[in-house]
Amino acid sequence: MELVHVLFVDDEPTLLSLFKQEVSRQSPALSFHYHLVANAHDVLKQLDGFGNAPVLVVISKVTTPEMDELALLKVVQRKHPRAKIYICTDVNAPYVRKGNEEHGALRFISKPLNFKSLYGAISEDFLNPLF
Repeated sequence: MELVHVLFVDDEPTLLSLFKQEVSRQSPALSFHYHLVANAHDVLKQLDGFGNAPVLVVISKVTTPEMDELALLKVVQRKHPRAKIYICTDVNAPYVRKGNEEHGALRFISKPLNFKSLYGAISEDFLNPLF
């Protein structure tokens, strides 16, 4: 299997640190390379460097005056249409889910983030893709 790059995006250093701890417990047999990203600009910069490699962007939290989660989703879809995108949010309203799905989110994951469920979704979408 080809190496899959997983970018975890959150502007909270605490959550990035927690994700890093969780990733260190992950099985090395899986062909995933995790990247921690603190802002939208760095996401786009890293995506440009991956070429045609499979990529998953997990957008947890982006709050800057220039860009929020939905704006980042739209930019990634436009500039990197092959990237798969998950949105993690504590807003579980149907209109939020529908809006994210309409803009190309593959999955909508509720917070608090369950890392076991996240890894299961990643494995399902990349190791046993249905499409």
